[in-house]
Amino acid sequence: MQQPWMPDAPPPPRGVPDDFSRSTAVLPFGRALAVLAMVWLLLLMGRSGAILDAAYGLPILPGTEELIAMAEAWHGAMEAIGVPTITQTLRSVLSWGRG
Repeated sequence: MQQPWMPDAPPPPRGVPDDFSRSTAVLPFGRALAVLAMVWLLLLMGRSGAILDAAYGLPILPGTEELIAMAEAWHGAMEAIGVPTITQTLRSVLSWGRG
């Protein structure tokens, strides 16, 4: 089988999926990157308390104070919009069936 991106490649036979065309279910790089950025942002929002705790545990080095200040500001912003309350409620609902 020849690779479809080669200039002299024949078209794929009927019924055979073409995994290399634009009609496949693969996201373009830009859209995949945007989805990953949104997922990363949601994870950062939900774990703001853990990020703050980790920042407080950092060793004293140049730049540590700035990281702690950024973590405090991030956690404060998430508290202002109610994200920690939502995630705590969600965790308690999801862990309700556990023993």
